Formats: sequence, C-alpha cells, structure tokens
Amino acid sequence: MSTVEHDHTIWESSFSEERRRQQLEEDSNAWRAVTGILLTIVSVGACLAVFSVLVCL
Repeated sequence: MSTVEHDHTIWESSFSEERRRQQLEEDSNAWRAVTGILLTIVSVGACLAVFSVLVCL
C-alpha cells in the first residue's frame, strides 16, 4: 500500500461519509476562490501591460 492510499484510508476511516463530502465541498470552494483571485490578478496585469504598450506607441 502506497503512502497516498494509506493516507486516503485513514481519511476515510476517520470521518463519516457526510463529513468527507462536506470537506471536499469546502476544499472545492476554497480552490475556486483562489483560482478566481489568481485569474483576476493575471487579467489585470495583462490589461495593464496592453495599456502600457498602447501608451508608449
């Protein structure tokens, strides 16, 4: 049994099905929030870069 499988088994045995589902949902929501923030930062940076190039022309 690999470490990943072993950790997954411990996670499954430590929490109920409902709690695991809740944890996965919370994790998904957190990743969506982080991804949204990073996408916003990249988009603003790209817009500023385009604006800077247009101003310098």
